[in-house]
Amino acid sequence: MSEKKNLNIEETFALALQNHKKKNFKIAEKLYDEILKKNSNNINAYNNLGILYSQLGEYKKTINCYQKAIQIQPNNAAAHNNLGFVLNQLDEHQKSINCFEKAIQIEPNYADAYYNLGNVNKVLRKYQKAINCFEKTIAINPNYVGAYNNLGVIFNQLGEYKKSINYFEKAIQIQPNNATSYNNLGNILKELGEHQKAINFYDRAIQINPNYIDAHNNLGNTFKELGEHQKAINYYEKIIQIDPNNLTSHWLSMNIFPIIYKELNEIEYFRKRFENFIIKIIN
Repeated sequence: MSEKKNLNIEETFALALQNHKKKNFKIAEKLYDEILKKNSNNINAYNNLGILYSQLGEYKKTINCYQKAIQIQPNNAAAHNNLGFVLNQLDEHQKSINCFEKAIQIEPNYADAYYNLGNVNKVLRKYQKAINCFEKTIAINPNYVGAYNNLGVIFNQLGEYKKSINYFEKAIQIQPNNATSYNNLGNILKELGEHQKAINFYDRAIQINPNYIDAHNNLGNTFKELGEHQKAINYYEKIIQIDPNNLTSHWLSMNIFPIIYKELNEIEYFRKRFENFIIKIIN
């Protein structure tokens, strides 16, 4: 600690950032606080402290930090964007929109602010506004993978499957190891009845991220639709291994019953299996 007391603000901030990146949150928080004791107008410390509290789920403290940053520097676009992001997490959508629009007003080519504004409009099902925001994001940053993925999701919801597929393929082209893009592309193909192609994309998503619960779940659902019950069960049980408290997967797994049983002993097997799951869920 004696060495830290001799550090200047820039050195303390660098040390705080280093600990923050390593997720040494308590140490980073203490260092940011030290900076603010020396300089109560240090906007970078407030912004980073806000990010830290957001990571810890302490949203009231997060909001307080960003509001102080804005009081110090009203035209700080990052602070408005960060505040909007937290407010959106708390479902305060209109306040969130106001923050993102303020950030864009200050910095017209702020790709992240357009992207975040698109996300809010997507949640509110204001799809055309969301599309405009994501397209603006891409106009500023042509390699913004998240914007392509979200455009793919929206056009899928609108039933414009060809556009949706194009956006997901573009996302994969930019970032070949983006598991979300493969999973999303699988979802469209599944809806179109192209089950084998969908399975291939879900498998690719899991190769990239073996603990990707959504992809395992989608594979389980696909095999269930195809009547391949044991394969479906295997994927649901894989989810339970990854997340033992995932009640949805417990429920999906326990409710698999063949429409036509191949053998009489299958009836007893699935009945017993259902009973065991009931006991497990109660426990």
